[in-house]
Amino acid sequence: MISKSTQSTSWSVDNGCTGFTAPHRYCRGAVAPSSVSGHRRARRPGGGAILLVALVVVTVSGCSESPHPTASRTVQVLGEPKGPTLVMGQPAPAGTGDLGAVSCAKKGRCWAVGIAGPDTTPPPGGATVIAATINGGVTWKAQHVSGETIPELSGISCPTATECMAVGSNGSSLPAGVVVTTSDAGAVWNPATAPAGALSVASVSCASPADCLAIVSDGSTLWSAQSTDFGQTWQRFGNLPGSFLGGGDLWCGVGGACLVAGHVPTTSGHGQGAVALSADGGQTWALATVPSVSGLLQSAACPSASTCLAGGTKSTTTSDIVPAQGELLHSVDGGHTWTDVTDAPPVDDVSDMECPTATVCAMVGTHWAGNPPVATGAVAQSADGGATFKASSAAYIPISLRAVACPTPAHCVAVGGDTVARITLVAPQRQPGHSHASAHP
Repeated sequence: MISKSTQSTSWSVDNGCTGFTAPHRYCRGAVAPSSVSGHRRARRPGGGAILLVALVVVTVSGCSESPHPTASRTVQVLGEPKGPTLVMGQPAPAGTGDLGAVSCAKKGRCWAVGIAGPDTTPPPGGATVIAATINGGVTWKAQHVSGETIPELSGISCPTATECMAVGSNGSSLPAGVVVTTSDAGAVWNPATAPAGALSVASVSCASPADCLAIVSDGSTLWSAQSTDFGQTWQRFGNLPGSFLGGGDLWCGVGGACLVAGHVPTTSGHGQGAVALSADGGQTWALATVPSVSGLLQSAACPSASTCLAGGTKSTTTSDIVPAQGELLHSVDGGHTWTDVTDAPPVDDVSDMECPTATVCAMVGTHWAGNPPVATGAVAQSADGGATFKASSAAYIPISLRAVACPTPAHCVAVGGDTVARITLVAPQRQPGHSHASAHP
């Protein structure tokens, strides 16, 4: 079962100082979200709607213009970490609600989707549960979905710079699966056909407009479906293992290998991490071999044909959010068998991972701090194919990040709730003795 999220963050700064787009402004207090007072129904595979209430209050005492914008001294924006900032967050476009999935077709062009905020009345022009950027996340613009209802979108895949498919449900008391597509970079999003019998379409992965695979729920069973005409028709494929719960994170690679992270129930309100694996493009599925001590898993990705990663939380509680260290599993046989990585990753409750190359990977999720614990966004990256991860310095990420997409080996975008973020990836260090010199003697 796919649970939904509703979260709002109030981003406001006294005297008009935003802290994001005015490089010569500074605040005599803090340039940061003035409050985070929202209800977050967390995404837990198989769980219901779980409320996480966080309250963070930051006092802003005033802003003023820098008297010398060209002065040589560096103006430190309060609330911004010292040193290089690899992750920079900002508010999502007003009205796009709670963003939970993102896809990038090429450098600069990305789309994020989610569910509407508390006000479910469609604004003029249509629902705004989709946000797009054409400059790598520097600026975002809301896009409209045609129709009289606002869909709840949980997944998106953009195989080209102009074509995207987003999936979810209609969000009504009588749920039904939803598929919407665009062929003009989001100028118009039109309803397509959902797989027959779908109560919700949890996630989608399109290698091309003629090859899309979706994970579908009919209320009791998870199964996969393929479309070869960009959502006009669907062919039902195989069921995921009967005990498996999840489906919100689908990864597919070259050669037909597909992974879905989730869990299997153990006792009431608890589960053990699980990975559903298909070696034939979603036609058949089986459970991979996962350590029995693993917590709930929420994301899986493969940097190479043999090396794969799965992440989540060491918590096994499915009925509530329990602050815990992050969980990271490693596979060297394409996802068939997994081992636990001894050192916990520097991200708690890993929500998503992506590896744009065989060596470069990024993960996003939650950082728990304080007593009682409060969740803020966290990012980590790897330059050795996921063998090790290092936390990335971040600014203005007041809530958990839930999805990441990396259009280049040097750049990712991430989303979570009403926050979007740009991530700079650090290039792997060149090994001694290697250079670009000619190999000829």
